[in-house]
Amino acid sequence: MFKHATLIKRLTIALAALYVVYLLFGWLALPRILQTQAEKYIAEKTGYKLTLDRPEFNPLALDLKLANLRLTDPDGKPLLAFNKLDVNLSISSLFRRTLAFDAIRLDGPEATIILLHDGDLNWLAFTDALRGKGQQPDKEERQQKPNASSLPRVDIESFVLASGRINFSDEKAGFETNVQPLDWNLTNVSTLRDDEGRYKISVRTADGASVQWHGESILNPLSIVGSLSVEDLDLASLDPYFKRAMPNLSPAGKAALATDYRVTYSAGHFNLMFDRTVAKVVDLRLDTGYEVGTGLAIKNIAAENGHFDLAAKKLVFDKITLSDSEISRSHASKTPVKFLQLDALTIEDTQVDLAARNATVGSLALKKGQVSAVRTANGHIDVVEAMLTTMRSIAVTKADAQPVAAPWHYQLKKFALEDFSAGFKDETVAPAANFAFDNIAMTIEGMSDNLTAALPIHASFHAHEGGNFETDGQVVPSGPTADVKFKLLDLALKPAQPYLAAVAKLSLGGGKLNSDGRASYGKRGVDLKGGFTLNDLRLVETDSNDVFLAWKSLASRSLELTSTRLGIGDMSLDGLDTKLIINKDKSVNLTHILRKPEAAEKDVTPAATTSRQKTPAFVFDIDRLRIKSGAMDFADYSLALPFGTRIHDLHGAVNGLSSRPGAPGQIELDGQVDEYGLARAVGQIDLLNPAGFTDIKVVFRNVEMTRLTPYSATFAGRKINSGKLSLDLEYKINKRQLTGTNQIIMDQLTLGERVESPQAKDLPLDFAIAVLQDSDGRIELGLPVSGSLDDPQFSYGAIVWKAIVNVIGKIATAPFRALASLFGSNEKFETVSFEVGDARLTPPEQEKLMKLANALNKRPRLFLTVHGVYAEADRVALQDRQLRQAVAEGAGQSVVDGEDPGPLSTHAPKVQAALESLYADRFGSGQLAALKDGFRKANPGQLEEGVAGKVMSRLSSLFREKRTLSDEEVSRLKGGDFHAILFQQLREKETVTDTQLQALATLRGENILRTLKTAGELADRLALAAPEKVDSDGRNVALKLELGAVAKPTANAAPAAEGVQGR
Repeated sequence: MFKHATLIKRLTIALAALYVVYLLFGWLALPRILQTQAEKYIAEKTGYKLTLDRPEFNPLALDLKLANLRLTDPDGKPLLAFNKLDVNLSISSLFRRTLAFDAIRLDGPEATIILLHDGDLNWLAFTDALRGKGQQPDKEERQQKPNASSLPRVDIESFVLASGRINFSDEKAGFETNVQPLDWNLTNVSTLRDDEGRYKISVRTADGASVQWHGESILNPLSIVGSLSVEDLDLASLDPYFKRAMPNLSPAGKAALATDYRVTYSAGHFNLMFDRTVAKVVDLRLDTGYEVGTGLAIKNIAAENGHFDLAAKKLVFDKITLSDSEISRSHASKTPVKFLQLDALTIEDTQVDLAARNATVGSLALKKGQVSAVRTANGHIDVVEAMLTTMRSIAVTKADAQPVAAPWHYQLKKFALEDFSAGFKDETVAPAANFAFDNIAMTIEGMSDNLTAALPIHASFHAHEGGNFETDGQVVPSGPTADVKFKLLDLALKPAQPYLAAVAKLSLGGGKLNSDGRASYGKRGVDLKGGFTLNDLRLVETDSNDVFLAWKSLASRSLELTSTRLGIGDMSLDGLDTKLIINKDKSVNLTHILRKPEAAEKDVTPAATTSRQKTPAFVFDIDRLRIKSGAMDFADYSLALPFGTRIHDLHGAVNGLSSRPGAPGQIELDGQVDEYGLARAVGQIDLLNPAGFTDIKVVFRNVEMTRLTPYSATFAGRKINSGKLSLDLEYKINKRQLTGTNQIIMDQLTLGERVESPQAKDLPLDFAIAVLQDSDGRIELGLPVSGSLDDPQFSYGAIVWKAIVNVIGKIATAPFRALASLFGSNEKFETVSFEVGDARLTPPEQEKLMKLANALNKRPRLFLTVHGVYAEADRVALQDRQLRQAVAEGAGQSVVDGEDPGPLSTHAPKVQAALESLYADRFGSGQLAALKDGFRKANPGQLEEGVAGKVMSRLSSLFREKRTLSDEEVSRLKGGDFHAILFQQLREKETVTDTQLQALATLRGENILRTLKTAGELADRLALAAPEKVDSDGRNVALKLELGAVAKPTANAAPAAEGVQGR
């Protein structure tokens, strides 16, 4: 018993001694050992430097306190520090085979974490050194998950980290930040199986972000359940990480995240799940940092009810919403301009399968957006330029090529765009053109990575100035191809005004476009089929505010459009109203309205034409253009008296209009001129090359000529009092060579008073009208014209006027020839031939006068004056006839007074005797005898006398003086007929007075007048003028007639002649 008590006593003393030693060691030795050995171990093992204050250990409470610990790397850079660590070991550790702690508290810890350029942490060198050489695991080993079964048995009832700080920097990204204060509360942390603990972490970063993290955890097996929330995360602080992916984008804004999560690890399987995730971003902004580029700004981004399952690799969000978004473009030294504003973007039913690399979105909806764009003066669209700049800034070269991953599959079940508006400004014209659209809507269904699938599409919009558009159909992205139906209603053309103003001095006073049909797009380009209507077009001249061109409707139901051709089957133009004006300077209103290009060259040489023209890359064909109820005003202010008329009720058709070379259009148009006039055009014309081919006949009927007074006043200096005009004009142009015929008919034309005009020519208009105007008061005139369109002086009007002047000139210089040509004759009406000495008309001349009388009967405005004429040849003829009459009477022939005795035979003895008797009476017997002697001398053997004759000659010579002829006179008698010589000398001495000749001339004129009067009622338009002496050819005497015009035909009195012409 005593031994037993002694043993207990000794044991008690031993335990007490051990306890005292323990207390002494814990209080006195252990702190010093911990301090020196820890500093020495770290220095020797790692080369790092560890310093701390002398630890405090309470062996009774099992409480260890460490203060002011500092750990630095060999370069003196800080790695870890804290103000105080208080570890309270639980006594239960001795009984539970577990390292149990009642409490652990760490105050003011500060850790420095650096992600080095090679991707390792700065702590890695320290931990590897602690493991020792040859024991460092490779990166794959370091990344392996811890095995739950190898966890030490640890049980911590309470762990508190207070006022902590983490300094983090990423050398590769150039990112630095710190997290403070960091507060972390853990309760019941245990690695014992199925032991559950609670934790709470509170963190605030240097940029103001706060993190709240709390939940429950089981470390064996690993199971952590809790909630995580992040508030006020400044995205600008993450800029270095943005720049790693997009070097030129800078983010701004605040982000927040709240989620429930679960982390489990069991049987080698790790899983992470997030549930009821809500994420928000406020005032997000992404800028490129360039002077010219784009910026994205979103007021709010919200993702609702998200779920992520790492094991299944699926991410789901019920709804993602973006509100108050905008994309702006920035300019150097200019305020950024917004080109996209969006009230709301909503994404619903989003599912992402990371394993299958598949993403599905139920719907993507954009609501109440605004889009604006500007086409700058250099032709660039600012939005496109800014986006290209941004894309180039993002598309940086990657340092390392990334392995090609399996492609993602995606599906967007429905895309919807609602209540959008858009504006477009085009600064290539001045003033700039502005287009505005609202109520823009679009839906596309079934979008996916299967680009060959047809996607149903519907789109519509309303134009701000007026008009609605709607389309339905399908698109295939892979083509791309499209097949849609469309409808355009009442689209106002007013916004296109700047484009019109750039080429013409016109303004759009109206015009609405309607169209519907079906359009497709594919490899061959656009293919559109449908119809259109352009209603109520009005083009107004900006200078005068007058309507230049207008129509009620231009429409077709058979339009086909491709990338190379525009085809229209039947097109109608209703209510056309236009005008053609010739200004005072002779310029046409169209040339005045059209603006000249600034870069137009001063000298323009007509392009050389070729026999074959190439077909243009784009052609148009119009089968038929029907025109009805059209009108056109025509005015010419270049004339001395301004002229104007109106063609109305214009109708007809133009068939086969085409831009293809050698495909002329067929024209047939009718219209009414003024009240009762008719206008018509029929023929062919190559509209795109009229100078290459034109063949048109233009007809005017019953046009009131008083309206043409300005032309007659300008070019002829006379007004028109009355008359009707009909024209048949034919224009033929082939290879720029013009040939044409102008057939002009004027009814009852009467000229009025004279008008002063510097351009007027002195033309005998009254006389020309008298020649040309028939008995019905009609003038028919054909004017052929020709010329080259390449002639710089070419003018169709000048050519026509030249032809008219030529006609009138020919009438003035040769009126009878013009008169004959009017009746298809080649008679020379201007002369009537008489035989010398005779006043009788020969049958041919009588026929000529009958034709002339017929012509005069058909030209009641013509007045004919006959001038009786005589010539010296008439004197000789009258001498001859008078002598023959005397000789016939001396020969005993019976002669009726005034009749021609006929020819005489100088061989008849009675005639010879009569001639010798007359000669002796008029010249004397001596002269007769001398002539005979000279004749006998010149002609020996002729004119011999008998015995009785010789006796008588000698007896008579005794009573008269005898003259002897000279040798020259004798020589002239040689070879002649003696009695013919007597006749000639007697005729020369025959007396014919001028009075006789004038009487002959008068008789000739009277015979002409008598003949004309018998052929028609021309007495009041015929006159006999005083005789005139003329030349002749010795055989005939030509009497010239004289035409003139009368002011007014009268029935009872001879009219006064006006403008007598044509002698």
